[in-house]
Amino acid sequence: HMRRIIIDADTGIDDSLAILYALKSPNFHVEGITTCFGNNNAEQSAENSIRLLKLSGCGYEVPVVVGADESLDGIFDSAPAFIHGDNGIGNVILPESEQKPLDEKAEDFIIRKAEELDGELVIITTGRMTNLAKAYLKYPDLPKKVKKVVSMGGALDVPGNINPYAEANIYGDARAADIVLRAGFNMILVGLDVTMKTFITDREIRNLCENCSDECRPIADYIRDVLKF
Repeated sequence: HMRRIIIDADTGIDDSLAILYALKSPNFHVEGITTCFGNNNAEQSAENSIRLLKLSGCGYEVPVVVGADESLDGIFDSAPAFIHGDNGIGNVILPESEQKPLDEKAEDFIIRKAEELDGELVIITTGRMTNLAKAYLKYPDLPKKVKKVVSMGGALDVPGNINPYAEANIYGDARAADIVLRAGFNMILVGLDVTMKTFITDREIRNLCENCSDECRPIADYIRDVLKF
């Protein structure tokens, strides 16, 4: 059963791997990518996402939508360049694409897709929850229309990564997270207690680069290069 997903990302290194994985997996159909600030600004995240789409050769069209560039409280902050590079993807330069972002607000795109797919949409957030909070505030029935929300964020029983108590995605727009967590979505939170134990090793990268199909070679090279950072 193919899962229909929207990925809401501040397309940095880890996000880019998740996007490529989803695009190449037969189990997912990516309905769109909405972007927000975090690892860089929302526009750069959209540009990174568009270039990743081209790299993936996924064989179908995936709209990209520029979303929130600041928190609900009007604060823009960005991870320092030493974490994700100046462009958010470890300074790896991917070939340009003809594709342009949709001229639509991210929250409107989320609402539209939720209605179109009527209970089948899964929303995956790998950054701040700002776009999702805005969509819910505009359309309070959204939790009834969405199958599931899976969010990378939070820190349970482990220290935070932005201060002792807070994880970056939640901290970066705590008000948005508060709204989304109270909204009544069927929701899974994947926190630092999981992500900090989930590694990809040099051996796995070498294995990937040696054994991937020819069509996936550019993707394997990208993964190798971006993870060096």
